[in-house]
Amino acid sequence: MAINLFDRVLKILGRHYAEAFMKLAFPNQELQLVGTLENVELTLPDRRIDFLHRLKVLDDEYLLHFEFQLEHKTDYPRDVFTYSGELTDQHKKPVISIVLYLERREAEIPHEYVVKIGEVVIHRFTYPVLKLWDYEEQIRSGELREFAPLLVMLAKEKTEAVLRQEKELILQETDPQKRADSLATAVMIASRYFDIDRLWDFFSEEVEQMRQSGFITDWIEEAEAKASERGLQRGLQQGLQQGKQALILRLLRAKFGRLPKSVKERIFGMASEKELEQLGLRILTAKSLEEMGLDGRQSNV
Repeated sequence: MAINLFDRVLKILGRHYAEAFMKLAFPNQELQLVGTLENVELTLPDRRIDFLHRLKVLDDEYLLHFEFQLEHKTDYPRDVFTYSGELTDQHKKPVISIVLYLERREAEIPHEYVVKIGEVVIHRFTYPVLKLWDYEEQIRSGELREFAPLLVMLAKEKTEAVLRQEKELILQETDPQKRADSLATAVMIASRYFDIDRLWDFFSEEVEQMRQSGFITDWIEEAEAKASERGLQRGLQQGLQQGKQALILRLLRAKFGRLPKSVKERIFGMASEKELEQLGLRILTAKSLEEMGLDGRQSNV
């Protein structure tokens, strides 16, 4: 897929449901979201952070920095340390950095950057890690319905039943734009695990809603064009097969006269091109329908 899948869909979720992410990070805190800083770039080469929100707690303001990772990378703790320092210097406010992981992992995920001399720790920078799969049941129950588009990624078994529950949760969203974006996100995430044709069949009733989500329009049109092409190819193939069946029946009538209904049914029931071709060749030498194996017994052709 040409677009960066996770950057795109997470930006959508983060824009629509910033409060839900805050609820994950601070489940028992009274916090006030007072703004979101868009397109924040660091002085590091080619680096733009995922989400930076202005957060107010009583009279103090903080910057809440969310980073999303599909899977853990060895150098990532150092990166988080660097981002936090850069943001603190750039905005002159205390920064809270939190990393949210999306793809299930059984091993412990590192959550600190440590500088040592030998075995002596000189510096230690720690940060909270959120494993979204820990909240799977809360998502399924609807308590964290906002994360429903990611449910199939979090589930151990990637089944159609999970997709069905995911879709049901998304359709509970009353805002048309958020619902469209979430449906589009769900399809794009699920395309990692399911055949795309199967997905379009599954979400066929929601495609028109998804068109309201601009980022997936090109993808829908591309998928529809491919489906149309496949349908044309199937139609041509079916037409050729039917043409062969009709030709064989005409040849049989020309040689043997009126045909029993059972013979017609046998011919139109033949799906194998090889079987049809072999049957056509036997017409040249056979002296009866019985010899061709079309007398009601199982054909050996």
